[in-house]
Amino acid sequence: MKKYQTEYWKITLPDEWQVDEKAEVLTLFHPQGVGELQISTIQFDEPPGGEALLKLAAEHIDAGAEPEEVTLGEFDGIVLEYEVDDEYGCEWYLLAGSLFLFVTYVCDCGDDEQEHDLVEFILESLTLIR
Repeated sequence: MKKYQTEYWKITLPDEWQVDEKAEVLTLFHPQGVGELQISTIQFDEPPGGEALLKLAAEHIDAGAEPEEVTLGEFDGIVLEYEVDDEYGCEWYLLAGSLFLFVTYVCDCGDDEQEHDLVEFILESLTLIR
């Protein structure tokens, strides 16, 4: 296992997983894997509150996705799953104070269970840096 750290948070990744750093989006993936985990970080001036998360997720909620509450380390928020055009998606909308993380995992429909445990492990290792 290896650690990856940003200015605001850190996670643990399996050794085989790679990180692609682009402007505001961090992409985590296994080169022979089936999907990609992407994390965007936004530092707000003030905590936006839980209702803001529902507004951000409104497109998928309106289409029938059911949000579930989730806690990952010091981050609280919602997670929802959906399928669009033969693609499986899972999105996490997470807050720790004024720090917001938008996390997505996308793969082909039917492949979502292949990396499920690894994605869960990675996200459960999420730690806020103070």
